[in-house]
Amino acid sequence: MKQYRIAIVEDDRDYASYLASCLSKYGEEKDCTFYARVYNKAESFIDAYTQSADIIFMDIDLGQGFMNGMEAARKLRQIDSVALLIFVTNMPQYAPEGYDVDALDYLLKPINYGSLCVKLDKALKLLQERQGVPVKIKEKSGTRIVPSNELMYIEVMGHDLTYHTTDEIVTAYGGLREKEAELADYNFVRCSASILVNLSFVKGLYGDEIAVGNERLKVGRSKKKAFLEQLNKYLGI
Repeated sequence: MKQYRIAIVEDDRDYASYLASCLSKYGEEKDCTFYARVYNKAESFIDAYTQSADIIFMDIDLGQGFMNGMEAARKLRQIDSVALLIFVTNMPQYAPEGYDVDALDYLLKPINYGSLCVKLDKALKLLQERQGVPVKIKEKSGTRIVPSNELMYIEVMGHDLTYHTTDEIVTAYGGLREKEAELADYNFVRCSASILVNLSFVKGLYGDEIAVGNERLKVGRSKKKAFLEQLNKYLGI
């Protein structure tokens, strides 16, 4: 069962309690566990924070203390640049400022459980992509395990698969179709009949080639349309 650390920065105790109960309900439905800690003041949150949350729900209009949620978010980013930040607010006019602190999304008050589920689905998908899954590579001497988020692409070489990771190149026996099915939920897409690419490592598109790491890979004519559709979806275009 997946476990996630949550920080709720909310001065309204009723809202904080309701949000915590919604998280518990969502966890039961999705078979995951949320460990939530509530902070009633931005100052207490910032003073105590040590890069210890996966998702932070931040009320913008914090009535207690001397710091509002947007100011707290700016200080947060000086400490932690990767925690997922979701603003909880009844003031949607602050939305443009969210880009400055890399906010993932906004949740408008009064909190609607359906809307919260949409935000959580988005957040957990992103966390899952970051963490990746262990990929088993069967070598002659044994089985090597590589995290999928370190795997740039997999290439067919004869009857073997060549795994191009961020640190090394590993060749082992296997089939590309099997790996494609295994990694389909982690943004691995074929750019040609012989190459399966991790979209998070695609750095550019140049005609019939893509830049992956320091290499250029050929995009097959028969795969190009489907590959570009998946790449644009991944990029949110």
